[in-house]
Amino acid sequence: MENHVCPWYYGYFLTNPLRRLFQNPDAILAPFIEEGMSVLEVGPGMGFFSLSLANLVGDSGRLYCVELQVKMLEKLNKRIQKAGLEKRAALRLCANESLRIDDLENKIDLAFVFAVAHEAADQKLFLVEIMQSLKRDGLLFISEPKGHVSLKNFEATLSFIRKSDFNIVTYPNIKGNYSVVLRKN
Repeated sequence: MENHVCPWYYGYFLTNPLRRLFQNPDAILAPFIEEGMSVLEVGPGMGFFSLSLANLVGDSGRLYCVELQVKMLEKLNKRIQKAGLEKRAALRLCANESLRIDDLENKIDLAFVFAVAHEAADQKLFLVEIMQSLKRDGLLFISEPKGHVSLKNFEATLSFIRKSDFNIVTYPNIKGNYSVVLRKN
């Protein structure tokens, strides 16, 4: 699903602890996740949000991290193991043409797509795969960086999702991003 994918080595910048000052993963995610949930994180990179997600789902939950770049996935795996969260997280390598998540259809409580939808070569196919993974009443949390995505393009993405029988729950206030959480009907 490659279009203009962020190079793997940018992952070191994106996981910088100083980023927490303006994008705190726990504060962003906690309102939407309960222990025991199944969460899909698409494009986790080296895992800026992944450790928080794995902690929030608890021992009875499951986090599925789907990444296109092997080097990002390798670094994420090391961070997950170092944190002792490997039993809560399943790491998967996807392909340019598919997320390879057919086995997760109707099994996900929350799909988290942060600053990655604009990188998909076929954004509609990308979104359809994610939407199909969600259970009824599942949440889709999508956020795109204002520096890479115009408001017009973000609204077009939102319109496509809403036509697929999703309703807006809220617009999280995340500095530098257009963000929305939608519920699957």
